[in-house]
Amino acid sequence: MNFNLKIIFILIIVLFTNLHSENLGHRLGGDIYGAENTIHTYKKAIKNLQKKKLFKYVELDIQETKDSQIILFHDKTIEKLVPKSKHNLKVLKNILKKKKFHKIEIKDLTLKETSQLILEQNSKIPTLKELLDVSIKLKVYKPIHIEVKNLYSDKARLELIELASTYSKHQKISFIAFQKNFYKSFPNTQRWLKIFQKNNLKFYQIDKHEFTKEKLKNTPKEYKVLLEETKFSIKNKTQRTQSFTFEIKEKLKKNTYINIGIYNGHDNSGDNGLNFKVENQNGKWLMANFSKKKDWEWFRINIKNNQKLILTIEDNDTSFKGKFPGNGGLIKILLEIN
Repeated sequence: MNFNLKIIFILIIVLFTNLHSENLGHRLGGDIYGAENTIHTYKKAIKNLQKKKLFKYVELDIQETKDSQIILFHDKTIEKLVPKSKHNLKVLKNILKKKKFHKIEIKDLTLKETSQLILEQNSKIPTLKELLDVSIKLKVYKPIHIEVKNLYSDKARLELIELASTYSKHQKISFIAFQKNFYKSFPNTQRWLKIFQKNNLKFYQIDKHEFTKEKLKNTPKEYKVLLEETKFSIKNKTQRTQSFTFEIKEKLKKNTYINIGIYNGHDNSGDNGLNFKVENQNGKWLMANFSKKKDWEWFRINIKNNQKLILTIEDNDTSFKGKFPGNGGLIKILLEIN
């Protein structure tokens, strides 16, 4: 390697280190030692890095398995982090009959399957309980932030709260989540916020910019329901639109927002997506957008005065032929109250 290439190589390493030096505890030290979110890496990080100033807190990512167990894993799919080895392919042989390797998600696998997978450095995918047990043994004294990626069942949600309540007697534990992940993982927001508060647990909402600077927002906002979870169904090619009226009666602050939630294709018959608009009774548009996710997607609108509003959804491309004609889904509208 010539001198110029050596300089470039060193600069790349320095830049990479600086990018990931905001918090050495990110993904249990995976940015430094590899094999992210594993106990194998965690032990190294605690032993060698915990005393350093840049090790600000322990951060890990959790997801729910097919059988409602909570494990540590960052990505939605396994492709990037699980080697395509002969051993792992054998573990995954049943799911591979239904899905290609690069499309397999954590929610497709049971705890038995995830625990048998072998990652880089011969490491394993741990459960949250295993991680918390190890934290006590390692005498971890830095705060532990558990980032919620994907939870699907009340069983997993309640287990998460029970685990955190139990282990918070020994360690400082809190939860973090990006807004979209919070709404997906805790769809009945008010109910779960009350349960967290009852158990003296803190849940912070983050975004990418703030997270890299270790600035956590306040606990996720409280909401008043303006329109309960409501089904819509487009089954007739002569009627591709549906409208829903809701009213804001509360005294509004200077910056008040409503949140429009759309679950497109809830009945698995949606095509490319839905157009929607929100307008007042005079026909003035407050928002127009397009929702294409086959999952909850949220849109935030600034509201300046009390008024009746109309949400109209329109599907221009759905087919009315085949096994699943038309489209259907769910909508929900919330008013931020804090």
